[in-house]
Amino acid sequence: MALEGMTGTGKTTLMRRFTSAFPRGETRYGTTIPVFYLETPSPATVKIMASAMLEQLGDPAAHIGTIGSLNSRLIHLLKACQVELVILDDFHHLIDTETDRVLAKVSDWLKVLIKETGIPFLVVGIEGKVERILQANAQLSRLFAAREMLLPFTWLLEQQNTVQGFHIFVSTIEKSVGKSLTQAVPRTELLFRLYYSTNGVVGNVMNLLRYAVMLAEERSIAALELDILAVAFEKRMSKHLPGKQNPFLVPANERFLVPG
Repeated sequence: MALEGMTGTGKTTLMRRFTSAFPRGETRYGTTIPVFYLETPSPATVKIMASAMLEQLGDPAAHIGTIGSLNSRLIHLLKACQVELVILDDFHHLIDTETDRVLAKVSDWLKVLIKETGIPFLVVGIEGKVERILQANAQLSRLFAAREMLLPFTWLLEQQNTVQGFHIFVSTIEKSVGKSLTQAVPRTELLFRLYYSTNGVVGNVMNLLRYAVMLAEERSIAALELDILAVAFEKRMSKHLPGKQNPFLVPANERFLVPG
């Protein structure tokens, strides 16, 4: 399976959370790794990839030996550790940053590795780049028939599930950071301002709220009030998302209307 998404949609967080739900274990026969997770190294070569995987598997000589011997040990360990799923994050690193070419040798090596182990692989990376890598290798592409896209949150009042989904996400963040958004503004109105200010991108929401929490703690303020959110927007979002009006400067008793 392949999973793509724009930067900040939470791909890596999702993969790490999923991996942590299936922790490594020790038995009388050795280590078991139900889900094997690796951030694809950059630059990526066959030897670097094989060595990185061996190191994660616990091979003490992960960087020693020929490519042939590394591959042999890698296949053996993936099976011996009873790996049921391999997740390769940052898969877009298979595109060379200097030449902008897909690393054909690495993609060919990966194709052989998947066939030799018989283990399902999930490759994760930036929108458009994962698809480009797969399309460049027809045989590799056929091994990834299932392809999904991780999208930012959407906000459609006529589809209340989109609003509810964003509400649940923000509520979860409030609980985790120990501070709540201001109650001076109606909840749905405030959530819309937050959605507008971040384009619904998980990474942007986290960036803005983390900075707001830091400001609130510095000022010994219990809630994330509009003035704090306004400063956080200017410091963390205004340059990243140019052209956006600061929605938190609109008074609490007024409705925020998207410019234009």
